Amino acid sequence: MSPVARTTAAVLVVFHPESQPAPMADRLSASVGHVVLVDNSPHGHPALAMLPARAHVHVLRNANRGGLAGAYNRAREALAQLAPDVTQLVFVDEDSDTEVLDRFLADPEVQARLADPRTAAVAPAYCDRATGLRGKHMLLSRWRWHGLPRRFEGLRPVSFLINSMSVWRRAALDQLGPCDEGLRIDHVDTEYCLRARRAGLSLWLHGSHEFRHAIGERRRFRLLGVEMQAGGHPPARRYLIGRNTAWLARRSLWREPAFTALCIARLAYEAVGIVMAEPDRGPKLRSLLRGAFTGLLSRRLA
Repeated sequence: MSPVARTTAAVLVVFHPESQPAPMADRLSASVGHVVLVDNSPHGHPALAMLPARAHVHVLRNANRGGLAGAYNRAREALAQLAPDVTQLVFVDEDSDTEVLDRFLADPEVQARLADPRTAAVAPAYCDRATGLRGKHMLLSRWRWHGLPRRFEGLRPVSFLINSMSVWRRAALDQLGPCDEGLRIDHVDTEYCLRARRAGLSLWLHGSHEFRHAIGERRRFRLLGVEMQAGGHPPARRYLIGRNTAWLARRSLWREPAFTALCIARLAYEAVGIVMAEPDRGPKLRSLLRGAFTGLLSRRLA
């Protein structure tokens, strides 16, 4: 284990009752110095009921208070007491493949970025399990956005990283404060990356490292010759996506018009994906639209 890995803590959040968190926690404990396993299932994860104690693995019960954002906040609070020597946190979803983590933390380029006080976070690229497509990343200025190619090598600055497998400098997290629990799940990472960029901190994606990850139940489709992927989320998640996207767009209109335009494009992309590739189109489209109107009119999210 590299010196960077020894001073890194993993925050693993579990929610789905059919998942098996113990093997994943064991793999993470072999890769980093500390693991906080947050049980975010509303009634307690069945696989954790009889989980034997493990060295360097700390289990927290959060019962989905504040959603994913709440789980992250409780883990950070616990680590302040359990592991004050930790200098990096890597956030991990239960549907992510963590095999790349050892190589990623040992990469000299990654270590150099994490040693730079101007860095907020560094992450490997993710590839969707269902579609085989890499995630699309953006670089924003105030008035424009630029889409990066899905595949590239080496480190590149980006404007946003997804939560899972992103390695954050603890000093940056302390500077930026807790995650917004009003968002619960969708765009928790987007809002936090906005905060980081506005604080003058940089975000980096390393295209030479890749991990497999599942977001919803994505489906590939083509539109005008362009390869796309529909989210596959149920109506309740579509409501949250619409609400949170519109809320962030309204809040950013004057400060970053390009981000607001990107949010509008995201809502359109969601709607096109529903129409082109998903069942239950009517309920999903209505939920997305209802959420967007709620986000536009809400002063605060609850």
